[in-house]
Amino acid sequence: MNQLITALALAIPLTFASQATQAQAVEWKIDKNHTHIGFVARHLAFAKVRGSFKKFDAKITADKKTGKLTALSATADVASISTDNAKRDKHLRSDDFFAGDKHPKVSLKLKSIKWDGDDFKATVALTMRGKTKDVVFKGSLIGVRTVNFGRGAHQRAAYEATAKIKRQDFGLSFNGVAEGLSIVGDEVKLVLEMEASAK
Repeated sequence: MNQLITALALAIPLTFASQATQAQAVEWKIDKNHTHIGFVARHLAFAKVRGSFKKFDAKITADKKTGKLTALSATADVASISTDNAKRDKHLRSDDFFAGDKHPKVSLKLKSIKWDGDDFKATVALTMRGKTKDVVFKGSLIGVRTVNFGRGAHQRAAYEATAKIKRQDFGLSFNGVAEGLSIVGDEVKLVLEMEASAK
């Protein structure tokens, strides 16, 4: 009996502590004007081509005080892809790459995240061209600031993260060759830079 009472006495504070921790996680609003969803690929095995999605949306949950992410889901419109070259952008939206007519969205959803101080490693389910695969992002919480901007004091946080994928794993199968060199490399670096505010 004494052992049961002792066990309950230990469990109750832990339960309330867990609930208190979960209660700190709130929805934050993404600042699209200071957020970038981009990628970097190699041209002819050496030059870099940088691109981004100009239209996107995201929902995130993070700790109210620290800004550490606990949940994230996002989508980007394939039609909005931009590499500052209209001909190349049209090619990227075609069946050789994203097949935008059939698969108009790219999406990602956070499955798990492990924090080490302000650094994190996150496993994300990434969907492109109808194929979903787990991708590991490594990133950092750059900082948290209390700001006003005329709407009352609130928290803002900034994040950066990168990952590497093989585009052909997702069906982006273009294999053009010039002078014996691959026109577009298979490995692509994904770049996420995000600013958000606590609601």
